[in-house]
Amino acid sequence: MDYQITQANQPLMPAYFQGRWAVKQIADRDVMYSTNLGAEIDFQVTDASFVRLTFLPLAYELPSWVAIQIDGLPFQRQAVTNDPLWLTLDGRPHVVRVVLSGNTDEDRVWDGNQGFAVKVLTTDGELQPVRLGRHSVTWIGDSLTAGCWVMGKYPAEDYRAEANYAAVASDLLNARNVRIAYSAVGLSKPGTGGVPVLPEVLTAVDSKTTWQPVPTDLVVINVGTNDRHTDDTTFTVVLRRFLNQVQTLYPNSRLAVMIPFNQNFAAIIRAVVAEFMQLQLIETATWQLSTTDGVHLDLAGSQMAGELTAQALRTQYPDVFKS
Repeated sequence: MDYQITQANQPLMPAYFQGRWAVKQIADRDVMYSTNLGAEIDFQVTDASFVRLTFLPLAYELPSWVAIQIDGLPFQRQAVTNDPLWLTLDGRPHVVRVVLSGNTDEDRVWDGNQGFAVKVLTTDGELQPVRLGRHSVTWIGDSLTAGCWVMGKYPAEDYRAEANYAAVASDLLNARNVRIAYSAVGLSKPGTGGVPVLPEVLTAVDSKTTWQPVPTDLVVINVGTNDRHTDDTTFTVVLRRFLNQVQTLYPNSRLAVMIPFNQNFAAIIRAVVAEFMQLQLIETATWQLSTTDGVHLDLAGSQMAGELTAQALRTQYPDVFKS
């Protein structure tokens, strides 16, 4: 993916915090805090033998996980513990991505400060923030969009926010991505970890911390999977209201709506999207995606869904993804 040296977008560290982050005070110190899998920390390091990255271990019981990529090579995953994460380097310039990869439904991310908190980023060389990609996409959804259960049925450890369909599509589109997605959440159903219904999370990263939506070239919405106990009339109303809300928050972005991979409310979604002049629909019924449990895409299914999503977005928005 392309990148460019840029200015830090927060006051605490010489890195670019991509996605949904906020400065928050935890344990009597300011940290960079996020509750979203798929958020990342991006920087270039030069003239260094090491980089040290320290998180606060805030998870309820099982550790959270991050994925680290250097110069586009395969991601390496690390559990978040009391010990810093150390990268041993060779003095040459390297671009590093650190992606929030996995947590558990038991982590009270919304009302208990059990998200991801970055405390320290240091090196014996030089750090410069980098902004990835020529384009930008916001992904709004649930555990499928967050990257849960991609590798199996072990919470956190088997999540892969760096390899789910949203991550794959973003990389193929040369686009940095903003993930607004939580496990089990729906338009009318709260998520796990104290997360409220999806319309209530768009302008906050937790119950006490507001967040201002960042304009992106495109917003992709994948909702409905967890609303299966909602009646058709109610879902129609909340979907219409939600799409209006997203349009208001992202007035200069293109909007696309995906049919959920399990085809929940497919007919209703088609009908409601057709009411909006500027929205595009992404059909998914023929994709034949493999899963870990009948709902969540496995690694192969994630790769295929990401490729097909990127292909659909290139076709529908050739002016956006022309390069």
